Amino acid sequence: MKGKVFSLLIAVLSVFFFVSQPVYSSLVYKEKLLPDFASTVYDRNGKIIGFFYRGQFRLYAPYREIPKTLINAVITAEDERFFEHKGVDPLGILRAAVTDLAKGKIVQGGSTITQQLAKLIYLSPKRTIERKLKELALAQRLEERLTKEEILELYLNYVYLSNGAYGVKAAAWVLFGKTSLKSLTTAQCALLAGIIRGPEYYNPFKHPERALRRRNFILRKMLKNGYITKREYEEAVKEPLTPLKRPNRPRTAGYELDLVKFEIARKRIVPYDSIYTAGYRIETTIDSRLQRFAQKVLSSYAKSYAKRHNLDDLQCAGMAINTKGEVLFVVGGRDYAESKLNRAFQVLRPIGSTAKPFTYLTAFQKGWSPLDFISNEPIEMPTGQFDEETGEEIVWRPENYSKRFTPFIQLRKALMNSVNVATIHLAMNFPQAVRKNLIKFELIKKNDPFDLSYVLGSFSSNLYRVVRAYSAIQGDGVLKEPFVVSCIKDRYGRTVYKAKPVFKVVSDPDSIHLLRSILQDVVKGGTARSISYLSNWFDVAGKTGTTNEYRDTYFTGFTTSFVMSVWFGRDSYKTMWERATGGGVAAPPWGVIARRICKYYGCGKFEPSYEEIVKSYPLPTHFPEKEMEEVYYDELINSLREEEEGIVTIHPEKTAGG
Repeated sequence: MKGKVFSLLIAVLSVFFFVSQPVYSSLVYKEKLLPDFASTVYDRNGKIIGFFYRGQFRLYAPYREIPKTLINAVITAEDERFFEHKGVDPLGILRAAVTDLAKGKIVQGGSTITQQLAKLIYLSPKRTIERKLKELALAQRLEERLTKEEILELYLNYVYLSNGAYGVKAAAWVLFGKTSLKSLTTAQCALLAGIIRGPEYYNPFKHPERALRRRNFILRKMLKNGYITKREYEEAVKEPLTPLKRPNRPRTAGYELDLVKFEIARKRIVPYDSIYTAGYRIETTIDSRLQRFAQKVLSSYAKSYAKRHNLDDLQCAGMAINTKGEVLFVVGGRDYAESKLNRAFQVLRPIGSTAKPFTYLTAFQKGWSPLDFISNEPIEMPTGQFDEETGEEIVWRPENYSKRFTPFIQLRKALMNSVNVATIHLAMNFPQAVRKNLIKFELIKKNDPFDLSYVLGSFSSNLYRVVRAYSAIQGDGVLKEPFVVSCIKDRYGRTVYKAKPVFKVVSDPDSIHLLRSILQDVVKGGTARSISYLSNWFDVAGKTGTTNEYRDTYFTGFTTSFVMSVWFGRDSYKTMWERATGGGVAAPPWGVIARRICKYYGCGKFEPSYEEIVKSYPLPTHFPEKEMEEVYYDELINSLREEEEGIVTIHPEKTAGG
């Protein structure tokens, strides 16, 4: 027994004479020793909206950001001779060794901060003599290669501080809701320092009495060591443990955070996996106030509709961008906790009459006037497909929502009231030009197939693409690419990415102005008149959309400040309910959210004004013959009052509507 004790003492003492190649302090060496850090995601106003990390939640705190009071508190709690020893404190080790030998096992650490750091970086927490010897040797190596400040920085970024928080910066956010270490109080510094010895034992939320005693013990030692004054001590001991009722939990996912990750991956802004390890500061264009409000409004409407019509899978989505293309909010479903599928950009569905404005824009680009007339007579068109049972060729017969037809209808009225058949007749004058516009506005791709049902929105798209296309109608023919990541900085504050808005001219402004005036009429007295009240305060323009069998409802609109699209539908792709239209379902919540956006960012009058545009409408060149116009004039006027949105099917798998 005496031989074993003697050998153990020799082994312990030999550590003090450990000799290694001298290596100077190196930032590169410190960098290699740093652990992985979470990236922090901010909204446009600098508010934290989430974190990206895997495993341990840790935020990087450089030494310059760590307040002196916190450093003094940690030294007081863990290693009072830290700035005096060379990584190993002989007095502390001998004192601990005597205790350990008396007990026959490791029961007292006596470890310096440097030893603790060596254990955190290299070793397991298991207490053995062998591990202790390695710890001592590694501690001396760390002291040779790093400065005391670098050791403290590493230690305070590694150490676990309860409630899933690793490192002092993460702990400050989790325990106190603080985003800056500089804002920590003396009492909070003492609590963090005191927790190190037993993170769960001194957990302030689970064991507040223990945590309070430990904190006050550290404060008394800080007073004794001259780190704080008596007045500071007296104020600190009166302070509550934490201002939070429960620990902050890092938010790692949400519809807007998923869009951030999607954009980083799609644009290859930084290596994708690095967002979980590099400790980036990711600044976004999201307005968290609008994000919460839009989610609440759309979810509320979806739940109300679902209850009223006894549906269990009714979903919603919404997205808005400003005049630069910056995404203000994105809602991908009724509840992220229930479904993480982001229907704003991860799902493709037919967009119905949302697509119609691009046919009318094409007409205006070719010299047509909103005052021109177009046929609204029934259409029968062979599809080239045959019924399997009868062998007969399938004939496409697009219908109007009202099931009524008229010989002619004015273009302005046809778009205002989303008349299907008239839109088809118009597109038949220049189908390839319509196709080119759908491509230019990036609603379809160059190699996508195209048929006349596309002008009624039978092709699949999503809110991201729709908002992008309508940004050009809002912006005088200039299309804006939506983006959500505005800036990324590394953990040292260096900018590694800065967003640049991407604009593309896709139309002449005069044609756009003609179209915009009619889209204003859609809101004032057309299919979106449910939100006509908005025009009392600011200019609004937009278009409703409803797909075949009432499967999808849309409203996409804009003001001087933003473009927004809202959608409701079922994941099962079944009918929502009979007569569910974009004007009745999607437009009302759009109006509620629009008022809030305008409250924050202001909305005004379009330039040129509606009145100026209408006065300058080109003279009509396409109109019925005089005698026909007289015969059908009264019937035409009456039918316009009844026209709503229309439904059309060219193939069973395709849908389109108004």
